[in-house]
Amino acid sequence: MLPEMGDSSSTLLSQEDELRIGREMLHSLEKNGAIIQDPIVAEYIESVGHSLSSAAITDRNHFHFFTVNASSINAFAMPGGFIGVHAGLILASESESELAAVVAHEIAHVTQHHIARGVEQANQMNLPMTAAVIAALLLGGGDPQVANAALAATMGGAQQMQIDFTRANEKEADRVGMQLLASSDFDPRGMSGFFAKLQSESRYYGDGVPEFLRTHPVTTSRIAEAEDRARQYPLRLSDNSIQYLLVKARLRLMLAKSLDTLSSELEAEAPTDANEREAHRYLQALVQKKNGNVAAARERLTALLEQNPGRIAYIHELGQLESSEGEHQRASELYLEGLEQYPGNALLTRAYCKTLITDGKHDKARKSLETLLRNRPNDSEAYRLLARLEAESGNLAASYLAQAEYYFLKGEPHSAIDQLNQAKRLSPLPDYFAARIEARLKQLKEELARHQKGKRNNEG
Repeated sequence: MLPEMGDSSSTLLSQEDELRIGREMLHSLEKNGAIIQDPIVAEYIESVGHSLSSAAITDRNHFHFFTVNASSINAFAMPGGFIGVHAGLILASESESELAAVVAHEIAHVTQHHIARGVEQANQMNLPMTAAVIAALLLGGGDPQVANAALAATMGGAQQMQIDFTRANEKEADRVGMQLLASSDFDPRGMSGFFAKLQSESRYYGDGVPEFLRTHPVTTSRIAEAEDRARQYPLRLSDNSIQYLLVKARLRLMLAKSLDTLSSELEAEAPTDANEREAHRYLQALVQKKNGNVAAARERLTALLEQNPGRIAYIHELGQLESSEGEHQRASELYLEGLEQYPGNALLTRAYCKTLITDGKHDKARKSLETLLRNRPNDSEAYRLLARLEAESGNLAASYLAQAEYYFLKGEPHSAIDQLNQAKRLSPLPDYFAARIEARLKQLKEELARHQKGKRNNEG
């Protein structure tokens, strides 16, 4: 059982405040291009995070996990259950359980209210500025340009604050995180293993110690405590999932400084594990595709899919390749075959609808998107596609409505309201559309008023 510790942070931050601030911070990171939007990577880190957070006993019903576009070894939690993992940390992990251990640790920081306590201790600033500074400092070790821009925009003449988790916070997060690991079928030894590796390798970093070690200091006694806790759980040996290895392959390509260097590295590598060999071939196909060697990439991806029918990453990548070559019918067939095996899969449905829209098959695309949105009402990308579809179909009112929902979900209520106001100016406007627009406009204005009232209260 994973209880929430009592604390005084609620005197400063309500759960609604935390969620609002976390969304604002996430939106700021997205605008700065700090978040990897790759759908394969995004779905994987969400799946790992949710498998862990579902084991937590908490009154919080919102967690969101994302990958930061940075090669540094870091991870952090923000108010409202928003948890970021740097791409460099995923690549530095040697097992899925090591990655899960870090995510579990950050989930524990949220459920134990360590973030809110840190904000409370910084009460010399108003709440929005404090939150912005925390976001800047958390990212500082990964992307100095992003961090410096955020600090410059939010700090002004305010005094810089230092964000460090206390030793008690870290111990508590280790304990709770370990329980989450064990409850989610990951190997609890992943925590001590990753900490030990970081400590061992830190001697080679000089002044460039990983930011994770700066904000989460690792000591010999802490590693020993993690090892002792892990021994209290049954030994669990598990292979790395193919999804974990495929995501590492994609990130390795994204972070590669040179395709030639990466190609040379792949030539020299000879993985022995079956899953690792498969991921190695996948990365070779990605490099070939990136280099414009379409025929070779198609051949390798087709072979991978034939040997591993239903592997979503291969269906998606091959479909993208075919679409880029104008083979929209072939891409649609690939996505449909995948959807027969995974009905309602969001990734394949969105890709299928993109192909249909490009082919002008708007009715089919609309039906698929509407079904997807009934099951996933917070799918912002589906709304963006629906807006494009309706615009191309000449249904401007419906396009504005869909675009408004996209902006709302992305944390831009002013832009959402602007879209609805543009829809109102259309003439003639069917009565049912006018009623829908007016009702949604009222809801968004009320939401914005509550949002602004909350900011004023916190600033006061």
